[in-house]
Amino acid sequence: MPEEFGDSITTTPNEKPYHAKRPHRKSRSGCRNCKARKVKCDEGRPACRSCTVRNETCVYMAAVSKRTSQEPAPTLALAHRQCTAAAVPLQPLFIPSGRDELDMRLLWFYTTATYASFSTSLRQRDVEVVLKVHVVQHAFANPFLMDCLLGLSAMHINHLGLHNMGVSRTHEIYYRAKAFETYRRAVEAADPATFPALLAASLLLCGLSTHVFRGEDARSLSILDWMVIWRGIGTIAELTKLPQLARPGLAQLLIRPDVDLVASSQFVPSHLLFMVTSIRDGDPDVPLVKGYYNALQVLGSLYLELSKGISELLLLRIATFFTFLPSQFIDAARQKRPRALVILAHYLVFAMLRYANCWWMDGIGRHEIPNICQLLGPEWDHLLRVPRAALLLDNDRDVARLLLDDPCWDMPTKPEDKSPTAQQERELVIRAAMENEMADDMEVHKQSKILFEVP
Repeated sequence: MPEEFGDSITTTPNEKPYHAKRPHRKSRSGCRNCKARKVKCDEGRPACRSCTVRNETCVYMAAVSKRTSQEPAPTLALAHRQCTAAAVPLQPLFIPSGRDELDMRLLWFYTTATYASFSTSLRQRDVEVVLKVHVVQHAFANPFLMDCLLGLSAMHINHLGLHNMGVSRTHEIYYRAKAFETYRRAVEAADPATFPALLAASLLLCGLSTHVFRGEDARSLSILDWMVIWRGIGTIAELTKLPQLARPGLAQLLIRPDVDLVASSQFVPSHLLFMVTSIRDGDPDVPLVKGYYNALQVLGSLYLELSKGISELLLLRIATFFTFLPSQFIDAARQKRPRALVILAHYLVFAMLRYANCWWMDGIGRHEIPNICQLLGPEWDHLLRVPRAALLLDNDRDVARLLLDDPCWDMPTKPEDKSPTAQQERELVIRAAMENEMADDMEVHKQSKILFEVP
């Protein structure tokens, strides 16, 4: 027996070996499960190793501190938390009253990765500080905005498949439903003090509402309702046109790239232009000609931008497309007028560009183009050739060539920049979270073998 263990074990001929307890510090802030089992807790956050191995929900007792009788102790709201939380790369150290660890984990993920869904590196729309700082400050004062942040973050985490973050599909649904409900109440209350937060929430809801294009929530022609949500940003902007929007910089969230209608008109595909110019007297769409033509000019701005290459400016144009459309066209589309739906189908091809779109736009084009084609039927097939063909493509270059009708088009090359961009840094954080998830799974597997393997 090694010498260093000689003093810890003593034996006599007539007595069983006695194992002396080694000096150790008792854990007074361990989790409830470890206390119940009377074992030492390593106090890992958000979940200790023992609970992680046993696939149990790890709950810590609130820290006891001296306080006045008027100052209530903070509570841990876990009524709707029923899933295991494994370790995350980073986490907030401060938990405000009324919030729990999952809320803070989601908020951390928003400020680390999700906020970028509405940000670009364009100088004319540098809103990173607004999204990461000002919006979060308003969120702590306005629960409906906080619900939007947390719901969007939960949706993003599940989209990426980061199961180790402890965010289930049930959590995502809970936060999303709560966000829409509290936002509706705030709009009805119309309290001027909440106007800046309402403006930010109206933008975030455009991303949060895209669940209707994917998975179990997918519904046919949800694009028609999504247009209205985008148009709602303009409505909220009109209602909240107050000086306090400019002070915290929230007005920057409304910045859109200008559309040169004259130049954009030159890039409208000829078959779409003919679809509108061929409308004759007696056609039910005669009163809608102006609305159709204006919509084609906005669509032409996408073609014009694409001809210069796939860029963040193109992303911004695709994302803000609906905010430029005239209300006459929105009404026609919601009435399912065929020409309006044909124009929407061509827009949805741009939404299929992977590089130029953010995560919450994934799948919108592939979901809705078949729905539009099915609704319109064979009579309109000749005007839907491009959207149908796009469904067979799986890379941006081929989609761009199809849109521009140029089989030789290629993405312009740019000078190599070896310094990491903000987007690359965010991707590293997400990758680290995914690698951490794999490491956790391996550790659980090894611990399971230790617990159950027969020697």
